[in-house]
Amino acid sequence: MEDIFITEFFELDTELEELGVFDSIINHDSPFFINLLRLKVNNTSEFQGSYERINNFYRQIMILLESSKSKDDKLYRRALQLFHFSGVSGINLGVSETGIDAGFGPVLSKQVISDAYDIVKSGSK
Repeated sequence: MEDIFITEFFELDTELEELGVFDSIINHDSPFFINLLRLKVNNTSEFQGSYERINNFYRQIMILLESSKSKDDKLYRRALQLFHFSGVSGINLGVSETGIDAGFGPVLSKQVISDAYDIVKSGSK
């Protein structure tokens, strides 16, 4: 399937780049990511405090994993439950197998949390 850009789909005459808007592919994931460190120093009102909120979210998961006694207890299961990321429709970031906004599936989520548990239990903060 050929990639379709926003400007093509909506038949826009104005180049989005001239307006400072990313002309994303709308029918396929784009292999880009959000650089979280840029959130730390951003001036965009919608993103104010987002760096701290993201770190607090992951800190909560790490506290649960650190307090957990095994990969089968309630704290571990809660960390896994929190670590759920569905794709955001229309953003198309990532490299999902389906090609569009799939987010983290259960297999990848379990693997990431298992690895995080092992890292935390090794003493790493």
